[in-house]
Amino acid sequence: MKKLDKIAIFGPYPPPLGGISVHIQRMEFFLKQEKIDYTIFDHGHATGKNVITTNKSLVWYIKALFIKDFSLFHFHQFFYFHYLFYVLFYYLNSTPFIITIHEESLFSDSAIKNKISFWLLKKLKNTPIISVSEKLNNKLLSIGLNATYLPAYVKPVGINKQSVTKSNRNYFLFSTWKIDKRLSEEIYNVPLIFEFLKENKQEFIMLYMIGNKASSDLEYLNDLIAEYGLKDDIVLLFDKQLIDYLHNCKFLIRTNLEDGYGVSLQEAMDLGVPAIASNVCTRPKGTILFNNNDIQDLTQKIKYTITTDSAFLVSQKEELKYHQELVELYKSYL
Repeated sequence: MKKLDKIAIFGPYPPPLGGISVHIQRMEFFLKQEKIDYTIFDHGHATGKNVITTNKSLVWYIKALFIKDFSLFHFHQFFYFHYLFYVLFYYLNSTPFIITIHEESLFSDSAIKNKISFWLLKKLKNTPIISVSEKLNNKLLSIGLNATYLPAYVKPVGINKQSVTKSNRNYFLFSTWKIDKRLSEEIYNVPLIFEFLKENKQEFIMLYMIGNKASSDLEYLNDLIAEYGLKDDIVLLFDKQLIDYLHNCKFLIRTNLEDGYGVSLQEAMDLGVPAIASNVCTRPKGTILFNNNDIQDLTQKIKYTITTDSAFLVSQKEELKYHQELVELYKSYL
């Protein structure tokens, strides 16, 4: 007998810590609060109550095409292979499903690859597609897809405050999912923030939080720190919850060259810490924006931030309830 009124969620689950995995983990709190039955299929090796590992196995994908024990599947998109999988799932499995696309790679990767991806998405007809990027959502709507703009932000829950070593300099927080040369130079723009810190290290210490130590190129990171002469000016933390350390910092900064939204920016403001970010995409209201890859503008915006009352700065934010919108969407299928 089918076990319905239950949701299947597919995506990464901590560890490691990342934007999608933290989103899924935090949504658990609200699913339990609403008494919604769910199973998380972790794209990784995590197991636990309501969490089943897939071990990143192709066999799981094949089996999933025929799983019909749920009222709804929610797939979190992060590999190009998934676009083909969704089409197969659409034609082989009668279970309704939702897709959330968490970034804007459909604009930045090769034209042929992106054209194929959009073509595959159009095969899904009225399948709901959630985009955390307003720009991508507008593109999906323009080609006739059932798209909804819904940033992946889920407000912080379960905060466990952790302290760092006291200093007469100001801490600020910078974070990346992992670190290697490509991500550093093409996505996160680590050299920009390192250059700022090099020029202002008499005033600042950077708390650099990296969500996935195991997948990071630590040799590259250490070489970069040495190149900029920042050995005594950066505190590295791996595989820790960002929200537990925010209270130590004067501001959080996000220098991405490419981005979809910037969940950490809203997290910071919700916890009373001003947020600064590059203007490469739609950002949470209240974020202090600087011109992309412009160190002079970045420096000016940081000076403005630390000389302005932080309570005033964060008062410009919105009270977001995206998680409630997602819960209501789930309920519509149950």
